[in-house]
Amino acid sequence: MPDGGRRRPTQVRSQRRLEAIVSAAAESFARFGFADTTMEGIAARAGTSIGSLYQFFPNKQAVFREVAQRCLGEARLGFASLLGADPFADPWDRTLSRVIDGFRRLHAGSVAMQAVWRNLELYGEYAEDDQALLRELADATAALLHVWGPHLVADRCRVVATMLVNTVATMMLVLVREGDAARADALADETKRMLRCYLSGYLDPLPATP
Repeated sequence: MPDGGRRRPTQVRSQRRLEAIVSAAAESFARFGFADTTMEGIAARAGTSIGSLYQFFPNKQAVFREVAQRCLGEARLGFASLLGADPFADPWDRTLSRVIDGFRRLHAGSVAMQAVWRNLELYGEYAEDDQALLRELADATAALLHVWGPHLVADRCRVVATMLVNTVATMMLVLVREGDAARADALADETKRMLRCYLSGYLDPLPATP
């Protein structure tokens, strides 16, 4: 919901205007940063009036929170999509690699995510929701680990899943900030190697390579 108690519009025309505003804001925050983005600039980029913008959001912080919510929503949907309908169809190391590579592509193509990463000084604006999402992803990961490592007790599954989710999330930030593409690829590969070594102590052995 847009900030400040405003209800989300139900009319198609208003919904489109809100979508245009949030998209324009994400582009501005990603390109110029929060400090150099103005409400007037967002309205102009969205092709709407400043009055219409204030009908949805009371201030720039509220607009940013809406962009952050979009970022978190994309991460949630991306995780589910990358796991697919049957996450156990492949060995766990392939699933791990697919999720890491998929999130790299998602971050590279998402303007909302780029907006959030560029303005990490505003983390407090959405920290509670971000932590809730990380817990949600850790719960889902723990359920996967329980199948891949049935000997693991529930508490240990949860700890390992939390370590895994937070490690990948942290590395996404490192990779986003890395300006050298070849070095970013090397860091991603090393992250996969590190996590495979870590998880191999807990999960069922991988099938032998022919």
